[in-house]
Amino acid sequence: MRPAVISQKFHTRGAAMIMVAVAALYVALSGGIDNVLPSSGDCGLGLPSASRWVLPYGWSLAINVGLNILIMAMMVIINKAFNVLRAMTWLEVGLFALMQAAVPRDVTAIGSGTLVAAGVVICTFLLFSCYDAPDRVRTVFLAFMLLSLGSATQYSFAFYIPVFWVVCMQMRIFNLRVFLASVMGILTVWILLAGLGIVSPVHIGLPDISAIFFADNLHSSVYLLTVTALTAFMLVASIALNVFKTIAYNARARSYNGALTIIAAFTVAAMALDFDNLLTYLPILNVCAAYQITHYFVNHRYDRQYIGILAVAGVYIALYLWRLTL
Repeated sequence: MRPAVISQKFHTRGAAMIMVAVAALYVALSGGIDNVLPSSGDCGLGLPSASRWVLPYGWSLAINVGLNILIMAMMVIINKAFNVLRAMTWLEVGLFALMQAAVPRDVTAIGSGTLVAAGVVICTFLLFSCYDAPDRVRTVFLAFMLLSLGSATQYSFAFYIPVFWVVCMQMRIFNLRVFLASVMGILTVWILLAGLGIVSPVHIGLPDISAIFFADNLHSSVYLLTVTALTAFMLVASIALNVFKTIAYNARARSYNGALTIIAAFTVAAMALDFDNLLTYLPILNVCAAYQITHYFVNHRYDRQYIGILAVAGVYIALYLWRLTL
């Protein structure tokens, strides 16, 4: 079989399902090995974080697996609806699965990370649907209401609120009416929570944020830091390699890709500045990296492209094996 044909097959649904199966098998066989430190910054502004919800293990596993499937489905839907990758490919799904499996806790039990990733991906879809349509204030209201609701159980959602205001600018919809709709969406959640007696002012607390430069547990977090650093490096490298291609796109495509780049850049910065909450940002980092790496392979077609794809997959297979020795 010709190398170009093999490379093309790596973009098919079948190849993505094989990657998902490899990741699922690894998680199933090694998910019980817990050698990653808990996220000490995992808390909400008024409600318990997802990792502190009292759920039977089976329910926790089922919900979290369902959220991961939802994230992968939304990644495909966003590309189909808005053509952000400029090609129909399933590679981003397979890469995301491989990345998630590197830290099985992101799959085996419900946590804030998958909630944040699912919420950000859904809100991205909602705002992408508003491109150059500032009259769609109800959709904007819904997106910011979801971010506000998420912040009640994980404060990192609140950090994405200004990011999505910038995304609104990218979508060419940011005006006073849209801004007021977003503010109303944010306030509605807290008005309802307070009105129903679920949250009171005494329950609301500010997080204790600690940057990586002041962390005192770096030695014990070597594996997690390595996974994060490798993923972030491939993300940044892919964005840099894609930039000269994306600037040649039309205005709509540049807006979509610019929004994804903004979300990715903020996520990398947040992981450095909010190190104690690192696990919460890791799934959305994986989403951004899977998109940008796939975008690179779509933008740069060459016969033996499959070698590059296998190299990326090989990095995570090596991480799998390393984790088993810890």
